[in-house]
Amino acid sequence: MFKIYLKSAWRNLWKSKFYNGLSLVGLSLGLCVAIFIAVWINAELSYNEIGEADHIYRVSSNLSSGENKQTWGVSVGPVAYYAKNEVPEVENAVRLRDFYGYRIFSSSSNKFEANGGAMVDPEFFSFFNLKFIEGNLSAPFSGNNTVVITEKAAKKYFGTIKAIGKTITADYENPFIVTGIIEDLPSNTSLDYELFFPLTIFAEQYEGNVYWKSMDSDWGNFNFITYLKLKNKASVENVTQKLTQIQKAKDRNAIQSEKGDAYYLQPIQQMNLYSNSGDPTNIKTVRIFGIVLILILCIACINYVNLNTARSIQRAKEVSLRKLIGADRSQLFIQFIIESCIFFLLAIVLAIVLIYLLAPSFNSISGKQITFSFMDAELWAMISMVFVSTLIASSIYPAVLLSSFKPLEAIKGNIVTGVGAGTFRKILVCLQFSFSVILIISTIIIGKQLDFITSKNPGYDRSQVLTFNMPSEMRSHKETVANQVENLSGIVSVAFTSDNIVNQGSTTADTNWDGKDPQTDFIVHPIGIDESFIPIMKMKLLAGENFKGRAEDSVHFILNETAVKQAGIEDPIGKSFELWETKGIIAGVVQDFNFASMKHQIAPAIMYYDPDPYRIYIKTINGDISESLAAIEDIWNIYNPGFPFQYSFLDAQYETIYRDDIRTGKLFKIFSILAIFVSCLGLFGLTTYTAQLKKREIGIRKILGASVSQITSLLSKDFLKLIVISCIIAIPTGWYFMQSWLQNFAYKTNLDWWIFAGAGTLTLLIALITISSQAIKAALSNPVKNIKTE
Repeated sequence: MFKIYLKSAWRNLWKSKFYNGLSLVGLSLGLCVAIFIAVWINAELSYNEIGEADHIYRVSSNLSSGENKQTWGVSVGPVAYYAKNEVPEVENAVRLRDFYGYRIFSSSSNKFEANGGAMVDPEFFSFFNLKFIEGNLSAPFSGNNTVVITEKAAKKYFGTIKAIGKTITADYENPFIVTGIIEDLPSNTSLDYELFFPLTIFAEQYEGNVYWKSMDSDWGNFNFITYLKLKNKASVENVTQKLTQIQKAKDRNAIQSEKGDAYYLQPIQQMNLYSNSGDPTNIKTVRIFGIVLILILCIACINYVNLNTARSIQRAKEVSLRKLIGADRSQLFIQFIIESCIFFLLAIVLAIVLIYLLAPSFNSISGKQITFSFMDAELWAMISMVFVSTLIASSIYPAVLLSSFKPLEAIKGNIVTGVGAGTFRKILVCLQFSFSVILIISTIIIGKQLDFITSKNPGYDRSQVLTFNMPSEMRSHKETVANQVENLSGIVSVAFTSDNIVNQGSTTADTNWDGKDPQTDFIVHPIGIDESFIPIMKMKLLAGENFKGRAEDSVHFILNETAVKQAGIEDPIGKSFELWETKGIIAGVVQDFNFASMKHQIAPAIMYYDPDPYRIYIKTINGDISESLAAIEDIWNIYNPGFPFQYSFLDAQYETIYRDDIRTGKLFKIFSILAIFVSCLGLFGLTTYTAQLKKREIGIRKILGASVSQITSLLSKDFLKLIVISCIIAIPTGWYFMQSWLQNFAYKTNLDWWIFAGAGTLTLLIALITISSQAIKAALSNPVKNIKTE
């Protein structure tokens, strides 16, 4: 019996190659996109699944600046010690700090730019259950000149994992002996480093001050990522409260929040999807893509259901004859389900081929490194989930409909089906195009917002500005370097700073001024500059004057508007101000500028004169500056022989802040194009089938004098009505979702009416072209032939 079902199913699928081909292409595309999205979502939701992840938390620090509250994903050094020793609910605690001390790491045969290095506590490896291929888990380091490396790093530096006792040299002069090899860490983790150094390096280099004498007693500098492992069933709230009490007892100069908890414990599996304070950020994108996955699948399934039910009249007599010779409804239902299974198996095979071909492009656009290995059981679980859910959703209704015909009525031809008679089918068409319009609206608004934030004036001129860090050898010859660079053709001017103006993250609360409320903490972003920086960046001074490059600049400060406002300083020019125990006066007020993402409000900033900055900014002319770059590299090599010349342009740095948003926009654009394409495939099939059903009517109308436009209108108007209804449904829905998405940005574009009108008009136009292509063909056909062959 099953063999007969298979033969019958294959025969019927092959019989209607055109319509089944349309359904197959649409369904394969839908399944392909859905699997891509499902794998991407799974990668996001499985972030930091390492060690006993369910019990591990990162310590975020709550700080206050006047009425504003900030939460940083870092903490002070003593937190780990006191959490482990004075909070019973904490099983263990470790610290991690990025290692920026060197530029080049090399072995006897290979050298690489320094990246992916971290300093950690020795318990770090057992804390996260990292597996040692070689080395001692209980004593991973044997001194400050040792390093633990990953299997990947061992092969990169030495060509083998047998690397114990071998040496990696930093900057050609500082040797580190390999004392351990661990298995590679997954790429979707916050611990994705290659080299691990002992944290005691930083402890020994620590320079104390009036307040703090050692790294482990420093409650003022937030230098560490601290992880806590809580005991089973431990209360996160209790741990947070106890850490807050310890911090207030130990830190008399607390800059952390006086109101509420000083810390927030964030589950490490949420670090990529939620902000440092636990607010939903990237999780919104994951949810949106989850909705897109469902929409794409729905559009593909609706195509299949619509074409199957529209063509049901062609199989009515077949079904009735089968019933008359003894087939019951359950047997017919099974037959049609088997047909759907074969069809879907073909679709999933084609989708897998597409995944294999398109995986590199998908990773490039999404910025992920997702491996689509068809030996991976997890990938097949994703494919099976999408396959089964789609099959169930789209095959049951057509099977029920086709198995429900009354034999005698069907043989007599008394069944009215096809487009226009099925209310359910009209609803599906409306839903299909509603989903497409929502995706188009989302794409337009996301693109408009990204254009807005990347083109909006951040308060400084970022065009044609080249920047790079200067090592100590170059800094000691700062004036000579400046003269050499400025004398090059294509160079306008040169300036120096202590930090990068793009995504500047340095902060301090070590400030004071006349009239400051002792109970008010003030967190400000400091940046050291020279007298050329404000002119080169074309910043606007609202009051006072710029630095002059003189000795008195060392006690002058320039504040931005927000700093003056939050500090409550009226008529600030000439007023006293203290930064890092340096007493001086406010010499100028600069217009607010964005030194972080426009997802956040501008924060207080203060500029101080820095005689020993480590970053250079070079303003270049428009046009080809390749010769200038080569000359600058030659200057670099004079002071830094053997080290790579690494530079970037300021506008490119600025765009990297919105890299994930730009990728989201590109993916949405692609999904919208695919959605409208798949929808039009179904519409094309339905229009073609409608024209076939109405061949005789079209022929008679032409003989009676109907024009091509009248016949085209006859075949098109019902579809266009449905698409207009789709637009009416989709426009307010799209507005609601995009209004919610824009709340992620402190500065956002307007939701102009033309966006929604344009999305609706575009959809109507595409649908009209699709429908007209077949409607006009039917209207131009020979009426006599149509009547004879009906």
